[in-house]
Order: sequence, then C-alpha cells, then structure tokens
Amino acid sequence: MKHARGLFRVIIAVTAVTLLATFPAMAESPTHFTIFYPEGNGVTYSCTGGPPFVHHGHDATMGNCAVQGVGPPAGLICDVPTTVTVVHDMRQDVEDSRLCR
Repeated sequence: MKHARGLFRVIIAVTAVTLLATFPAMAESPTHFTIFYPEGNGVTYSCTGGPPFVHHGHDATMGNCAVQGVGPPAGLICDVPTTVTVVHDMRQDVEDSRLCR
C-alpha cells in the first residue's frame, strides 16, 4: 500500500511539472505572422491576430494584414499552405499563400 501511494505521488508530481511547462508555451502563441503570396513578383504581408488573414487595401482597420513589401521575405522559409483574403473595393479574392517561419 505504501508503495502504491509513493508511485501515485510521483505520477502527480510528473503531471504537474509537465502541465506547468506546457502552459507558458501555450500562452506565448504567436500573434504576428508573415504571409507570402507568390503570384507575379509576390507580395509579403505582415499579419496580426492569426487566421483568417485579410488584407483590406483601402481601410487597414478592416483587415489584419498590411503589405510589408514586394517579393519574398529575406531570411524566412515560406512553405506552410494558408490563404489570404484580399479585399479591393467590393470584391474579395481568397488567394493561396504561404505562411513563413
């Protein structure tokens, strides 16, 4: 019986340490993303808040992405499929893009 209690305490301690180590990582989830739209010369967007990624050309307050530059971002690998919705006037286009890391 004593051995079972000791083993139970070890299991509780390991579980607590694992949870405490996991929560800070979850709290530090990224809120800034770099998205590359490769068509033509390509456009790099700087986005906040996570998907859906939306660039509203005439009103930046309507979307969560802004144009960062033309061409791929230097020093980043952009290989995770995602989409960016580009709003222009009354039209919305959902475009295949790449999330950069």
